Amino acid sequence: MGLIRRVFPATLLGQTLATLLIGFVLLLGAVVGLHDYLQRAIVDRSIEEILAQRMATLLETLDAVPAAQRDTVAAALAQPDLAVRRITGWLPEPEEAGEPAFRRISERALSLAKPVRALRIQSGTFDPSMGHLIGIVGLAWLADGTWLEIRLSSTDIISTEMRLLYAYLGLFGISLLAAMAFASRLIAGPLATLAAAVARLDLARPSAPVASSGPREVRQLAEAINTMAARTYDAFRQRTLALGALSHDLMSPIARLRLRAEDLPPGATDPIRQDLAEMEAMVADVLAYLRSGEPSSEPLRPVSVSALARTVVDEFLEAGQVVMEHSLDERAVVPGRRVPLKRALTNLVANALRYGRDPWVEVTVSGTEVLLLVGDRGPGIAKDDLPHVTKPFFRGDAARSRGGGSGLGLATVVAIAEAHGGQLELASVQGRGTLATLRLPLQAAADRKE
Repeated sequence: MGLIRRVFPATLLGQTLATLLIGFVLLLGAVVGLHDYLQRAIVDRSIEEILAQRMATLLETLDAVPAAQRDTVAAALAQPDLAVRRITGWLPEPEEAGEPAFRRISERALSLAKPVRALRIQSGTFDPSMGHLIGIVGLAWLADGTWLEIRLSSTDIISTEMRLLYAYLGLFGISLLAAMAFASRLIAGPLATLAAAVARLDLARPSAPVASSGPREVRQLAEAINTMAARTYDAFRQRTLALGALSHDLMSPIARLRLRAEDLPPGATDPIRQDLAEMEAMVADVLAYLRSGEPSSEPLRPVSVSALARTVVDEFLEAGQVVMEHSLDERAVVPGRRVPLKRALTNLVANALRYGRDPWVEVTVSGTEVLLLVGDRGPGIAKDDLPHVTKPFFRGDAARSRGGGSGLGLATVVAIAEAHGGQLELASVQGRGTLATLRLPLQAAADRKE
């Protein structure tokens, strides 16, 4: 099966045509084989009959000619497929023909040429490609005792017919395959269009319905996909509204608890404030994650990534957390929205501070991309956890052991990056640190005017 999958085309159209072609080749082989089998006996008997009749006609003609004139008449009758020679000085005795075909020709010719006393087919010529008898050499004993050697050839009556048959089958096969290709295209075309439309669907955002065309089954599939997309979007929307409302409503109780904590003795206030701060941060993370997946009405504007990086680094410095600035390329301008991009960079730096040490930020331009790099020299991320850390609410062992974070920081960064046509890449070596690379499309110089 593995070999068949590698050899067979990958597309529906290619697989359909390949299957039809294999079926046609098998059908053609069966038709040709059956045709050859059924007509071989008929053709062989027909050739034998032709040779026997020509032999009988020739013998009757020569027997009716006076012996003195036979050589002259034989020379006059000579053709490329006919030769007659009188045998003198040697009188062979007729023998029984060896081949069944020779025997049948001899018996048939003798039944037609009554004056001939004996006839023996000495040898024959066979078509090398088809195996049909196409020529014979016979010894005839006429009524007056004359012996003649006669060489006869018969046209291969099947060769022309087979060429016509093959030509017809070839033309029929080409026409059939063309019709099959057209029919397959009618099916595969709408499916390819449907697949491309489905690939463009964003279940977290309202999308244009998938156009339904082609066969009824394809139209039904498109309608089912549209229904599924609408239901999924409604589910996403309801989830977003519910989580957003829940997170927003939690802010008021948190604020009241913070005020009530002020009335507690000094020793009991700090742990409560710390817990409330963590709860507030988690609620803020949830709200930021939900907003990152929502379509924004804010237009894209040129954003200097280097200036944004300096702002974020300064804010962390004001909070007493040191973040190193490496090279910041001033050409790094992207079409984007400043607030979400700042949130993404803040999350990356916060992760580097929470789970690593000596965080640093670098901004470079590579071709048509802006690379925003945030690294640290911490313990790194476990190899098994690396593919999952960008999923919502996932936290690796190191994160859980430190008891911080909501598990939404990197998921929010991924959503913001994708909303800006970019992507987030993570590389980590345990014991040496983690490098996060945010790739964003570079703003063309001609489009940087606001």
